[in-house]
Amino acid sequence: MNALRRTGAAVLVVALSAGAVAPLRAQIPGMPLFTNPRYGSGVRVHADFGQATEATVADRVIQGGVSLALGPIGLGAAVGTLKDDLKETQTCIDNPQLGCEDNHVLASALAQLRVAGGGRSKLSLSVFGGASTEFGAADALNCSSLPAAEQPICNALVAQYGPGAKELTIPLGVAVGLRIPLGVASLNLWGAPRYSLTRFVSCQGICPEGDEQFRWAVGADLPIFRVLSVRAAFDSGKIGNETVSFWGVGASIGIGGMR
Repeated sequence: MNALRRTGAAVLVVALSAGAVAPLRAQIPGMPLFTNPRYGSGVRVHADFGQATEATVADRVIQGGVSLALGPIGLGAAVGTLKDDLKETQTCIDNPQLGCEDNHVLASALAQLRVAGGGRSKLSLSVFGGASTEFGAADALNCSSLPAAEQPICNALVAQYGPGAKELTIPLGVAVGLRIPLGVASLNLWGAPRYSLTRFVSCQGICPEGDEQFRWAVGADLPIFRVLSVRAAFDSGKIGNETVSFWGVGASIGIGGMR
């Protein structure tokens, strides 16, 4: 069983790092979709905390990511998970067992193109699109690498939790931003309506039908000396037939990337 334990630990690490390759899935459920159109060339590392306003949706969510901007083009990638899942990860690494496969991470990527504003202009306008999906530990299991006596356990695990239909969410929208100079800092206010398209891939047979919903987000970013920045956002709209809202706060540090 030691080999399986070692494999399980490696799998959980791989699963958590798989999303590091930027909720609704190009966002983490429980986390707003941050789409401030006011950015400059540079690289930044982000950390965010979010929560749904409705108790029936994901509770507390933690998200980390990186963004890269080059002129009018902005790219971002993030990976997020429930805070409770994050706390259980170390236990699963030390002692992998059935149940650890329930821990999932959501990976997302977002691209923006600023079509107006920037520089000294107080107004900015961008269009954006992205995609995201969910990953679990069982997605990375390789049962054939285990001793023959342990492969039935691994195969049972994959059969129950392994690769199957993936929900892919694609947000498409526009973002409008307003910059308010404050001396050493500047306050950036933004709003972003979007369509959130849901599609299913890698289905075993016929995929379920997708969905299209309208959502919107508003937020504020406060960059200080272009090195440190704090941000907050509120995100609302339909998920299925219900209106669901998220709020989130976060900070980033880097070289450039903010104006």
